[in-house]
Amino acid sequence: GSEQTRSASVTMLKSQALGGTWLLDQLWKKLGVGQAILKRLADREYRMPVERAIFAMVANRVLDPGSKLAIEDWVDREVVIPGLPTFEVQHGYRAMDFLLESDEIIQREVFHTVADLLNLEVDLLFFDTTSTYFETEESEEDDFRKTGYSKDHRPDLPQVVIGFAVTREGIPIRCWVWPGNTSDMNV
Repeated sequence: GSEQTRSASVTMLKSQALGGTWLLDQLWKKLGVGQAILKRLADREYRMPVERAIFAMVANRVLDPGSKLAIEDWVDREVVIPGLPTFEVQHGYRAMDFLLESDEIIQREVFHTVADLLNLEVDLLFFDTTSTYFETEESEEDDFRKTGYSKDHRPDLPQVVIGFAVTREGIPIRCWVWPGNTSDMNV
C-alpha cells in the first residue's frame, strides 16, 4: 500500500511567559517572603489571594514595570503567575493596604529567614538615606510627599526620604520611608 502524508495545522491560541515569574517565585519562597505574608494573613479573612497579589506586583516591577492597572493585562495576557490566574487592580490596592499595616512584622520575619539562610553577620550595620522625587501633574504636597532637601537636585518637586540599614557586605536588612521634608538628623 501507498502511504499518504497528512499535514496537520497548528494554531497558537495563547502563549505566556513562565520563566521569569517562576524564578522569582522560587526566590520569594526561599527568602521566606511569601511565608511571612501568609503567617500575618492567617487571622484575617480576605476573599482575595493577598500574598499572590503582592507577589504579582513585585514580579511586575522586576520583569516589566508598569502601573497597577497595567498589571491586570500583564497577568492576563503575558505571564503565568503560579496560583494567580487573574489580577484585579482593586486587589492590588487592598494588598498594599495590608502590607502597609504589616510591613514591620513581615520585614522582621524575612530578615530572620535571610540572616539564617545567608549566614549574615549583623553585629555592625550601616545606615544611609536618600530621597526620591515625584513627577506628577499635581505638584501639591500631601502628608507624605513634601518638598525638602533633594539629593536628586530637584527641590521644586515633592519627595520622600528613604533610609536603609545594610550589613557590612551591603545586604539590605531594613528600610524606612519618611515624609520628604524629614532631615537626616531626625532619622
